[in-house]
Amino acid sequence: MLRSQLLSRQPIRLIIFECDGVLLDSLESSHSIEIEALKALNIDINSQEYRKQFAGVPIESAFNVIARDYGIYIPAPFIRHVKEKIVNAQEQGIEVIYHVHEILQKINICKAVASNSPFSRLLTLLTLKNLIHFFDGHIYSADMVKNPKPAPDLYLYAAKNLLVPVGECLVIEDSATGVEAAHQAGMNVLGFINAKSPSSESKQELLEAGALQVFCTMKKLPEIINSLRKTPRNC
Repeated sequence: MLRSQLLSRQPIRLIIFECDGVLLDSLESSHSIEIEALKALNIDINSQEYRKQFAGVPIESAFNVIARDYGIYIPAPFIRHVKEKIVNAQEQGIEVIYHVHEILQKINICKAVASNSPFSRLLTLLTLKNLIHFFDGHIYSADMVKNPKPAPDLYLYAAKNLLVPVGECLVIEDSATGVEAAHQAGMNVLGFINAKSPSSESKQELLEAGALQVFCTMKKLPEIINSLRKTPRNC
């Protein structure tokens, strides 16, 4: 059953982007490294299963769940090593999602990033890929709140810091975890599917989590935003 969706009659004053899978095509590489690391612990999970369960979830939380389910202990240094390996790999070969630079230039609304990734990683990768200037320092990480997504804490924190009511925020997310977090925060949220990613969540999964609608190319985002602003309605 679909969650009740939102579309306030208030103006959109803030657009909040997830980073991985929305701005940066980084999920496949990070998940591959995490899955390979787990194999060293004799845990074999295929990529589709891993994505379905842990898309948008911090690696610490994912590995804690796996440790509990498999009855093992995963030491913190092991997790730190995996995180460092992901950052090093992504600094070498990460790509920006098609049309992201173009649409960020076009959208004349305050923009922010809110991600479960560590703040230092966000800063490094967004700077490396020449995206950091679009967000005017409005970069928010789960490091800054008590509970990561799917809790609403991070989105509420971003809105509070920018003094924007939640009803005037629009979130762009690629995972059901992130969509749920934005929806629980009382924000309008769009689901994005990266056509290049074989493990992207389905349209149905994003809609069921609370997405207002789902789109598959960033080139359409400015048009969708304009349509939402011109034809507000209650769903």
